[in-house]
Amino acid sequence: MLAWLLSLAACLWLGVVQLYGGWYGYSVSYGGLSFVISIYPPLTIATLWVLWFGYAWGASLAYLSTLLVGFLSGLPPDWALLFAFANPLGLLVMALVYQHVHVRYVPSSLASLLFFVTICFISAVSSATGSFIWSYSNKLSAMGAFAVWQGWWSGNFLQSITTCGPLLLLTPWLLRWRQQRWPQAAGKAPLQQRWALLVALTSLGGVLAFLWLSFLLADRSVMTMGGDSSGAWQQRALLYRDSAMSVYWVLSVLLLALVFLGYRFFMQRTLQLRLAAERVAYERDLALRRQGEAEVARNALHQLNLELAVRMSEVERLQAQLREQASRDPLTGLHNRRYLHQRLPQLLQRAQRSGQALCVVLIDLDHFKAVNDQHGHASGDAVLKMFAGLFTGLLQPEEIVARYGGEEFCLVLPQRTPGEVAALLRALQTAYSGSSLSCAGGELRGLSFSAGIAVLQGGQDSEDSLLQQADAALYQAKAAGRNGWRQYQPA
Repeated sequence: MLAWLLSLAACLWLGVVQLYGGWYGYSVSYGGLSFVISIYPPLTIATLWVLWFGYAWGASLAYLSTLLVGFLSGLPPDWALLFAFANPLGLLVMALVYQHVHVRYVPSSLASLLFFVTICFISAVSSATGSFIWSYSNKLSAMGAFAVWQGWWSGNFLQSITTCGPLLLLTPWLLRWRQQRWPQAAGKAPLQQRWALLVALTSLGGVLAFLWLSFLLADRSVMTMGGDSSGAWQQRALLYRDSAMSVYWVLSVLLLALVFLGYRFFMQRTLQLRLAAERVAYERDLALRRQGEAEVARNALHQLNLELAVRMSEVERLQAQLREQASRDPLTGLHNRRYLHQRLPQLLQRAQRSGQALCVVLIDLDHFKAVNDQHGHASGDAVLKMFAGLFTGLLQPEEIVARYGGEEFCLVLPQRTPGEVAALLRALQTAYSGSSLSCAGGELRGLSFSAGIAVLQGGQDSEDSLLQQADAALYQAKAAGRNGWRQYQPA
């Protein structure tokens, strides 16, 4: 960027010097010809930037410097803005040709030099369109417009060849410098068919011109010879023979060159076809190998997916077992207190939203401590398991029974009225009192329990408040002599 800014400053300064120094309209005579040339130094800098760094870098320099010249020369602003596109147009032609033809712009060989001269000529003629804007704005005559146009393209053409040509020899050093700082993938430019066609047409034109000149000069030479003697006709015959022999030798050389070039072309084409066939075979083998590897990988992936599915199923089963174990009491098989605190808030919110009934019951087995003291803890565990088995067939799927702690159990009964809850407790009490259990200290009979019932009163009740109400009603039932239940009544 610093180099571009310095180049811009140089282009602007040289444009001003060129304008006020009168570096245009030089009359030159050479070989009896007289023509006009103009010198425009910013063009050299812009051309080098286009070839070395890209069209945008060089075209911007050419546009800004030409725009300044247009303003300073008195062109109207709109014409000056249009006039400034003249040199960028010529540079665009050069950039596009070198981009698509892929010929080296460094004039290091005769072919590249001739091509560079040709492109410079085409570029100069393209940029000379700006001379018409200049001539129209300055109201020049037809002769003056011709002089400006001639000076523009001839000056640009000669200046590009004489200044840019030698400086382009620095291109290898510049490219190495760029590659060290900004590495880029470099590819070899292939030989273009249009370039080969141009060389072939040029060669053919040279041969035809040689043949035509040979016969033309021979005819004119014969026509100038005088005399009808046998010696004169012999000289004419020898001249025709020499002319024919020269054409013969030229055609022989051309035939040999054609055979040689045809042989080289055939061998080169054969080599290209062989290389193409080898490349196709390699790509085919590579594709088959990759297809086989992909098939193996796909089978392995399918097998892994099957194993993963089995492992996932096993994990899900183990997780379900863990969840079930975490929510169950290991002794009675009923839900535990943790599960109760997970489900009770959900059932409570649903009952509050729908306005349905909900009852919470706390049950405490009467005199359970005496059973443990008199008959042992094994008998107490047996009583707990027997009591837990009595709930089978008495509860609906959405109703919950959980071991609350020790000999306490908790029931959550959605959509049951207090009367229905009392009927359930009555059936449970009958089944429990009618059960007997044999143990080491004798047979246990006449077992009973006490219960407290809390009924959802409205939307203000919470989980804790319902459990506290049921607990308070349970203590009322115990205080009343046990073997019964009480419903919580608010004060």
